[in-house]
Amino acid sequence: MMLSSTNAKAKGNISSVFAHLGASTTKLDPRFVTLKKDICKTTDVLQASYDRLISKFEEEKKEIQAKGSSVIPEIHINDIKNNGGRLPDAVAALVKKRGCLVVRGLLDRTVAMQYKADIKQYIDNNRDVMVGYPQDQPQVWELYWTKAQAAARAHPHFDIATLAINQLWHGHPDTPIDLSKNLTYCDRLRIRVPGDENFALAEHVDGGSLERWEDPEYRKCYEEIFKGHWENFDPFDVTHRIEAEMDLYDAPGGCSMFRLFQGWVSLSDITPGGGTLRVCPLIKEQTAYYMMKPLLEDHKDQADFMGAWPGRCQDISATHHRPIIDTMVSLPTMQYGDGVFWHCDQVHAVEPKNEMKTEDSSVLYIPSTPMCRRNTEYLKRQRACFLAGITPPDFPGNNTEQHINERATPESLDTKQKIGMGLLPFSSSSLDDNSTPGQRQALKQHNDILGF
Repeated sequence: MMLSSTNAKAKGNISSVFAHLGASTTKLDPRFVTLKKDICKTTDVLQASYDRLISKFEEEKKEIQAKGSSVIPEIHINDIKNNGGRLPDAVAALVKKRGCLVVRGLLDRTVAMQYKADIKQYIDNNRDVMVGYPQDQPQVWELYWTKAQAAARAHPHFDIATLAINQLWHGHPDTPIDLSKNLTYCDRLRIRVPGDENFALAEHVDGGSLERWEDPEYRKCYEEIFKGHWENFDPFDVTHRIEAEMDLYDAPGGCSMFRLFQGWVSLSDITPGGGTLRVCPLIKEQTAYYMMKPLLEDHKDQADFMGAWPGRCQDISATHHRPIIDTMVSLPTMQYGDGVFWHCDQVHAVEPKNEMKTEDSSVLYIPSTPMCRRNTEYLKRQRACFLAGITPPDFPGNNTEQHINERATPESLDTKQKIGMGLLPFSSSSLDDNSTPGQRQALKQHNDILGF
């Protein structure tokens, strides 16, 4: 098995990618005005499309504000299992509209509580080398290799849930991706203490910022929006996303893997107001809005993409994106072991304060990352970091866990965890007569890239 080296990012914490948390921004070069005009030759059609979009927002806003958190679809993990590993049609339709899904019972409550206890002990044992945000009282820890995180990422219920939501996506049969296989992406964790107001992430979009317009392949994902037909935009078409470049500027928090859905699993009971996640539950409309507005007649001559800067997450603000802000909702009450998944284009935020008086607001961040060339290439780099005990390639190069004996190692992983981490190959027996040419190509690429 060949190992890969990785270029470490600078030291830091989660604030380094968010302008609203103090990360620096750069005035855009005039070439971005030319880019706008190349994307949209005439603004008349786009303006008419925008006007229809505003009307749609006004219509949808009434229902969203009336329902609040209950507008977010929910399902229990047992209902997915009892439906052959698929979402029931009614739930699937809601997720395709809302862009997100709460999965109840993703982990058993006692299992989630034990994971949390183990992580807190890990922190207590090694607090002198730990880094987080904010540094004086971390709420988001730069930790990736705890045994609890490794176990949660490979939990059978996580597989069931993510493979069910992955099936909402589609592409040409020759597209080299396998939506029935997830690779492991190692992300941070959050333990937000009662009363915390520091970890307040304002509305934003991950997966790059300027890249959505600037990268030619990424831009193809939104062609229908640029043509003035936002109604025809398909947020779940995977075809152009697998080769889209999401990190042109080596962002300190840029995600190199293609995440169909971002996600987390709760390690506490979290009420609305408890520092929980907020989303805009209109995946097609909100994406059309922030992709279209900078190209309109009033803005086309400005080197400005309304909150998108090189190497930063894309900020969504009341100044530029009022209809999105007006339709944001918080998650319903989450319990230990409940999970949530949200679309990679989805505008989301973290409530400004954990208003729970005695309970922390704790989660493990675990996305859905299917098998494709881009994801396997990142997995190879991540594998090398894991073996060395250093920070994964996408994150600030603090390397605080390198000398911690309690961290996960190859010896502590079971077979399933090793496959997800690229330490063992996926077997060709996982393919069958119904496998597409794209699935077969993705599997071959995967094992070749990892040296199997």
